[in-house]
Amino acid sequence: MNKFLITIMFAFAFIFNVNAGCMKSEIKQLDAKINDKNLSKEVKAEISKLRDIVAKNEHKDSELAFRSYEKAMSLIN
Repeated sequence: MNKFLITIMFAFAFIFNVNAGCMKSEIKQLDAKINDKNLSKEVKAEISKLRDIVAKNEHKDSELAFRSYEKAMSLIN
Protein backbone atom coordinates (compact mmCIF):
# COMPACT_ATOMS: atom_id res chain seq x y z
CA MET A 1 0.00 0.00 0.00
CA ASN A 2 2.85 2.40 0.81
CA LYS A 3 4.47 1.78 -2.59
CA PHE A 4 1.17 2.57 -4.27
CA LEU A 5 0.81 5.88 -2.41
CA ILE A 6 4.40 6.84 -3.12
CA THR A 7 3.89 6.05 -6.80
CA ILE A 8 0.76 8.20 -6.89
CA MET A 9 2.58 11.09 -5.19
CA PHE A 10 5.44 10.92 -7.70
CA ALA A 11 2.96 10.81 -10.57
CA PHE A 12 1.24 13.98 -9.34
CA ALA A 13 4.57 15.70 -8.81
CA PHE A 14 5.62 14.80 -12.34
CA ILE A 15 2.36 16.02 -13.85
CA PHE A 16 2.57 19.36 -12.05
CA ASN A 17 6.21 19.84 -13.06
CA VAL A 18 5.47 19.10 -16.70
CA ASN A 19 2.87 21.88 -16.73
CA ALA A 20 5.15 24.32 -14.92
CA GLY A 21 6.72 27.17 -16.83
CA CYS A 22 3.88 27.82 -19.22
CA MET A 23 5.27 31.31 -19.95
CA LYS A 24 8.89 30.24 -19.91
CA SER A 25 9.44 31.10 -23.57
CA GLU A 26 7.83 34.54 -23.13
CA ILE A 27 10.12 35.29 -20.19
CA LYS A 28 13.16 34.24 -22.21
CA GLN A 29 11.94 36.39 -25.09
CA LEU A 30 11.68 39.45 -22.81
CA ASP A 31 15.18 38.78 -21.46
CA ALA A 32 16.60 38.55 -24.95
CA LYS A 33 14.89 41.71 -26.16
CA ILE A 34 16.02 43.69 -23.11
CA ASN A 35 19.63 42.70 -23.83
CA ASP A 36 19.47 43.17 -27.61
CA LYS A 37 17.80 46.57 -27.91
CA ASN A 38 19.20 49.98 -27.18
CA LEU A 39 16.57 51.02 -24.69
CA SER A 40 16.69 53.75 -22.10
CA LYS A 41 17.32 52.82 -18.48
CA GLU A 42 13.78 53.79 -17.57
CA VAL A 43 12.24 51.53 -20.20
CA LYS A 44 14.55 48.65 -19.22
CA ALA A 45 13.55 49.10 -15.58
CA GLU A 46 9.83 49.08 -16.46
CA ILE A 47 10.24 45.99 -18.66
CA SER A 48 12.19 44.25 -15.89
CA LYS A 49 9.36 44.98 -13.42
CA LEU A 50 6.81 43.63 -15.87
CA ARG A 51 8.96 40.56 -16.52
CA ASP A 52 9.07 39.89 -12.78
CA ILE A 53 5.27 40.15 -12.64
CA VAL A 54 5.01 37.64 -15.48
CA ALA A 55 7.37 35.20 -13.76
CA LYS A 56 5.67 35.57 -10.39
CA ASN A 57 2.10 35.18 -11.67
CA GLU A 58 2.37 32.74 -14.55
CA HIS A 59 0.59 30.05 -12.52
CA LYS A 60 -1.32 32.07 -9.94
CA ASP A 61 -2.90 34.69 -12.18
CA SER A 62 -2.22 33.88 -15.81
CA GLU A 63 -4.37 36.76 -17.05
CA LEU A 64 -2.26 39.31 -15.15
CA ALA A 65 0.91 37.62 -16.39
CA PHE A 66 -0.24 37.77 -20.00
CA ARG A 67 -1.31 41.43 -19.72
CA SER A 68 2.07 42.27 -18.21
CA TYR A 69 3.83 40.43 -21.04
CA GLU A 70 1.82 42.32 -23.66
CA LYS A 71 2.57 45.65 -21.98
CA ALA A 72 6.29 44.83 -21.87
CA MET A 73 6.28 43.90 -25.54
CA SER A 74 4.50 47.15 -26.42
CA LEU A 75 7.23 49.10 -24.61
CA ILE A 76 9.90 47.28 -26.63
CA ASN A 77 8.28 47.95 -30.00
